[in-house]
Amino acid sequence: MTTGNDIDETVATVDTARALLKSVGFDAQRHNVRSAVTLLALAGLKPGDRWVDSTTPRLRVQKIMDWSGLHWAKPYATGSREDFRKKTLRQWVANGFAVLNADNLNIATNSQLNEYCLSDEAVQVVRSYGTDAFGNALVIFIKEASEAVKARAEALHAAMVSVDLPDGEAFLLSPAGQNPLLKKMVEKFVPRFAPDAKVLYLGDTRGKRALFEEKIFEETLGLTFDPHGRMPDLVLHDEVREWLFLMEAVKSKGPFDEERHRSLRELFATPVAGLVFVNCFENREAMRQWLPELAWETEAWVADDPDHLIHLNGSRFLGPYEG
Repeated sequence: MTTGNDIDETVATVDTARALLKSVGFDAQRHNVRSAVTLLALAGLKPGDRWVDSTTPRLRVQKIMDWSGLHWAKPYATGSREDFRKKTLRQWVANGFAVLNADNLNIATNSQLNEYCLSDEAVQVVRSYGTDAFGNALVIFIKEASEAVKARAEALHAAMVSVDLPDGEAFLLSPAGQNPLLKKMVEKFVPRFAPDAKVLYLGDTRGKRALFEEKIFEETLGLTFDPHGRMPDLVLHDEVREWLFLMEAVKSKGPFDEERHRSLRELFATPVAGLVFVNCFENREAMRQWLPELAWETEAWVADDPDHLIHLNGSRFLGPYEG
């Protein structure tokens, strides 16, 4: 099909990609050049291809950018990844046009393993663009995409990890990354080594939610900071012993090494409580690869053997270090 300007809309180009996205209803940020090349990459299209030839590759953000530079003469610097993710892909996923990690709910939001693909509903729209079938495909997309997004959200909720907090309340974490280990830290470590402690902070791998007792941090401990900054995965306050446990679930990211140990001592410095640093691992095998990086004056705990701690030097077995 051609327009009055003799543009064949059935041929995939940056311009027709922008027009397609605008027709779907996306705003300026979601149908600009960046979004257009994202669509071309997720449809597996090169110059000369037609929209009907669209496929559904699963691509990481860097692969999308590579495709743009290699096939569409639109190179992007590595620093542009967040623009692709936050200003295009996030909204497409929310609207059912794209899917994040179609077969895996257990990947953290900030993981480099995240993959995107066009949704089944979007593929039908894309393949029909420039033809008489496009209008009907668009109507179906608008009707079905929201249901698909809802179904995926329900599947994610069903897979959520429920953590039993010391006060008897339950807190839901996404099933991604180190969150299953975080559950064990709260339910196995706390009763054994910090039975009187209160959970002040519990982060979620996906970064969408966190338990954050801001009032206690500020009024009791005199600490103010951005909870979205580089926090430990779990913070416990033992008011009786005047201890503040800073705990890290060590899986894909590192433990309390010397630098992180130093920076957190400064960030959490309070005259009200001494600091206890605990590196947490699923098992000894997982701990072994990180042993050379563990800072002195920290503890190591293994979820598979929860009754024991490994103490890294110092005059105490478990407790804060002064000075």
